[in-house]
Amino acid sequence: MPSSPYRWAALAVMAGAVAGLAGCQRGKGPPPQKGLETVTVAKPVVYPVQSYYEYNGYLEAIEKVDVTARVKGFLTDILFTEGEEVRAGQPLYTIDPREYQAAVAKSVADIAKAEADMANAKAQIALATADETRQREAFNKGAAAKTDVDKAVATLAANRAQFDVAVADKAAAEAAKQTAGLQLEYTDIKSPIDGRISRTLVTRGNLVGQASPTLLTTVVSVDPLYVYFDVPERDLVEYQRALQQSPGLPSPTSRRIPVEVGVATEEGYPHRGEIDFRENRVDTGTGTVRVRGRVPNPGSPPAPGSPPGTPPVRLLYPGLYARVRVPVGPPTDRPVIPEEALQSGQEGRYVYVVGPGNKVAQKVVTVGTRIYRAPPPGEAAGPPPWTLTNPNPPPAPPPPPGIPQAPPPPSKLPVQAVVAIDKGIGPDDVVIVAGLQKARPGAEVVPEVWTFAGPPPPKTGGPPIPPPSGK
Repeated sequence: MPSSPYRWAALAVMAGAVAGLAGCQRGKGPPPQKGLETVTVAKPVVYPVQSYYEYNGYLEAIEKVDVTARVKGFLTDILFTEGEEVRAGQPLYTIDPREYQAAVAKSVADIAKAEADMANAKAQIALATADETRQREAFNKGAAAKTDVDKAVATLAANRAQFDVAVADKAAAEAAKQTAGLQLEYTDIKSPIDGRISRTLVTRGNLVGQASPTLLTTVVSVDPLYVYFDVPERDLVEYQRALQQSPGLPSPTSRRIPVEVGVATEEGYPHRGEIDFRENRVDTGTGTVRVRGRVPNPGSPPAPGSPPGTPPVRLLYPGLYARVRVPVGPPTDRPVIPEEALQSGQEGRYVYVVGPGNKVAQKVVTVGTRIYRAPPPGEAAGPPPWTLTNPNPPPAPPPPPGIPQAPPPPSKLPVQAVVAIDKGIGPDDVVIVAGLQKARPGAEVVPEVWTFAGPPPPKTGGPPIPPPSGK
C-alpha cells in the first residue's frame, strides 16, 4: 500500500480496535457471589396455655325498674338529668301534693274529733254509772220505781256504746291518715335502686295516674351486669358426661366456673366474672342452651377536674354485644412464639423456619390462644414479661475520625404479643422472628440466634370445664 496519510489513519483505527477488544477481554471475569441475607431466629418456648370455649353473647342489667306515678295529680317537677346514674332514694319527680296534704289534715282532724267523742263518752258513762247506782239504792229503799232503774241502766249502756263508736271512729281516722300519708308520700317519686336512668316519658304539667299508674321512666342497674350466651348442645353433653365421671366438677349455679368477657374494640377478654345460671332445657330451634354469667362493672374514676359527685365511667353497658370465653380444663404445655413471626397466605397462617443447611422452610400452623399482648404506650408498668435477647451481641464498629462513638444496637427487645401454636411446629424448630421480608422458602440464610423468654408460669387450679372429645 502506498505511503499516504490515509494508510496511517487506517492502521491507527485497527490498532485501537484490537486494543479495545483486548481490554474488554481482560476486564470480563467471574461475577461476584451475592451475599446471604441475615435473619433473626429463636426457638419456641414451651408454656402452659389455657384453652377456652368461645361464644357470642350480650350484656343485660340485673335489675330493671319501671318508675310509675301511683297517685293522680299534675306533674310539677323533674329532678334528675336524663341518662345519668341515680342512687336509691334519690328524688326523681314531684306530683302536686296539695290534695293529699288536705286529706292528711282531714284525717288528723277526724282523729281529734274521735278522741273528743271518746272523752265525752267517758264522762257520760261516769254520770250514767252514778245515776244507775242511785236509782238502784232508791229502788231498794222503795223510793224509786223499777222503770227508773231500767232507764238508768239503758242510759249507761248507750253511753258505753257511744264510747265504742268513738273508739272505732278514731281507728278509722288513723287508718285514713295512714292512707293519706302514703298517697302524699307517693307524690315524691324516688329511685328504687342504684342505676342509670332513662329519658322522661312525661313532661311537667301533665296529669298522671288518672285511670291507671303512668309510666314515667325506667332505671336499670349497672354494677354488676349479666352476660347471656348460648352454648351448643355438644358442649352441654360433654359437660354432663364429665360430671358423671368427675362429681367434683363445679356446677353452673355454684358460681365457681369463671367467665371472661370482651366488648367492641377491646383487646382480649379483660372483664372476668362467674357463671351463675343455666337454662333448664335446650332450645330445639337452635340446638343451644342459654347460660348466664355475672360480671362486675365498677368503672374507672372520673377524669381529673370533674365536678364533685361525678359517677365513675363504666365501659360495660346493658345491651352491648359481648365476646365470651370459658376456660376448658387445666392448662396444657404448648409451644408459644412472638406473634410477629406469623404470616398469612392462601394456605392459612404459617411461619418460616430455618432447617438443615440454613435453608428456609415454610410450615403451616394452627394458632391457639394469644397469651400476652403489650399494653398501649404510656400504660406499661415494669419490665416487659416477654423478651428477645441476643446472647452474642456484635461489637459496635469504630466510628470514623472526628465522629463520636454511636451506641451499640440493642441486645434485648420487648415482644409485643405472644401466641400459642396448637399444631405445625415443635419446641426444637428454629423460627424466623425478624427479617421475614428477606426470607424465601428454599433460600439459604445466615441465622442470628436470639433467646426468646417469658415470665414463670402462673399457678392454676383444677379443671373448671372439661374439653369436648376430639378437641
